[in-house]
Amino acid sequence: MDFNFKTIHEFNDYFKDEKTCYEYLESQVWQGIAVCPHCATTKVPYKVKARGKFQDIPSYRCSERACGLPFTVRTDSIFEGSKVELRKWFQAAYEITVAKKGISSYELAERIGVSQKTGWFINHRLRAMLKETNPELLVGMVEVDETYIGGKEKNKSKKKRAENKAAKEAARNKEWWLAPTPDTKIPVVGILQRNGRVRLQPMVAADKKTLLPLIAKNVSKDAVVVTDGLQAYTDLGGIQKLHVVVNHSADEWVKGEYSTNNIEGFWSIFKRGIVGTFHSLSPRHLHRYCDEFAHRYFNRLQPIDNRFVESIKEFRGTRLKYRTLTPNQPEPHRKLRYNKNKTAN
Repeated sequence: MDFNFKTIHEFNDYFKDEKTCYEYLESQVWQGIAVCPHCATTKVPYKVKARGKFQDIPSYRCSERACGLPFTVRTDSIFEGSKVELRKWFQAAYEITVAKKGISSYELAERIGVSQKTGWFINHRLRAMLKETNPELLVGMVEVDETYIGGKEKNKSKKKRAENKAAKEAARNKEWWLAPTPDTKIPVVGILQRNGRVRLQPMVAADKKTLLPLIAKNVSKDAVVVTDGLQAYTDLGGIQKLHVVVNHSADEWVKGEYSTNNIEGFWSIFKRGIVGTFHSLSPRHLHRYCDEFAHRYFNRLQPIDNRFVESIKEFRGTRLKYRTLTPNQPEPHRKLRYNKNKTAN
């Protein structure tokens, strides 16, 4: 890269206009050869004059007779169909990458100069881009732990607790964010590789039937898996080479080189993001917040400019439409809040 920025002012000085942003994206995705996103031809396209709001951006038309469709580097990407300038998209990607505990839609909207609704939409599009693609099995020493997001069950009425329990049982065979569980906690399982990635998965329930297949899917059989004393991990030794249990209920926090301190440290960042930044969030979108925090944690030691580059690598083919974010089915009438008086680690 030919830029090196450490502050938002240096970032904005480099991406000073739309043309610079478009040329930067072209250098990242095309590497000197324009490829038609409609038919994938590398035949030299026709250059056309852009119209409307963006008149100085590089625009093209496919030179293949069978295609002939217009396109820019934004076509077939998360930026497609957006009336927001590419400069603002880049600044939003920078903000969501640098902010340790995330940035709310209200704050993002103020910083880039859009409405709160647009800021919310941009945030979710960027989170979809930050999702890990082609995941590999985690190796070495892997820590597994679970936490619960939502209100404390004991603070609810007996009738409400009974309704939540019945709804949770009925939701086990459904996608968790569409499940009719309006007031129950959502368990989130974290799998962290020492000095590597962390993967988060919201679940309907944190029990043996769900935890063991999830670990087998994400962790190499030769890895050393470290967990707490939860009974759901009892049979983990049958699928892993070595399973080490750190019994927190007996005030055991470290066993030699084995502990779950790294995943516990990640949970502290994740929960403080909910408390201090987002305050409350929808269970329908919880998995996207998980992708955001997991990506940021993995790149936390990278220089700021490298974090920005890593954040927009997957901008192709990850467009998220507004009607997908807000489907016709009714939203569960609740927001998830993290309570500092934890009921589970």
